Amino acid sequence: MMDISGIGIFAAFLAGAISFLSPCVLPLVPGYVSYIAGQPDLRTTRSVGLRARAGALGLSACFVLGFSTVFVALGARASALGSLLLTWRTELNYLGGCRVALNCEMGNPTKSTADLCP
Repeated sequence: MMDISGIGIFAAFLAGAISFLSPCVLPLVPGYVSYIAGQPDLRTTRSVGLRARAGALGLSACFVLGFSTVFVALGARASALGSLLLTWRTELNYLGGCRVALNCEMGNPTKSTADLCP
């Protein structure tokens, strides 16, 4: 059986893993990994050469390109979904109306449809 401190550590780890996989943080992961794995800390060296600066610039460009690609893809997906919903707008309106009518007819209106039922 785990003691209290073990449960706290496990809960903190689980919460960190869940927040790491959230849609807000997940697109940042490739940038973090490429920076940590590909470039040593430049502040530890006394003189930073042109080659090291070019490497840092290349990693920065890759970070910006990857970040932009992820968010452009997410925006394109949201735009495609909006276009699809707009195409089926009339049918979805009828479907929503039928759902409200059936909820009122069955006598169990949800909180959002309670005001619509007679």
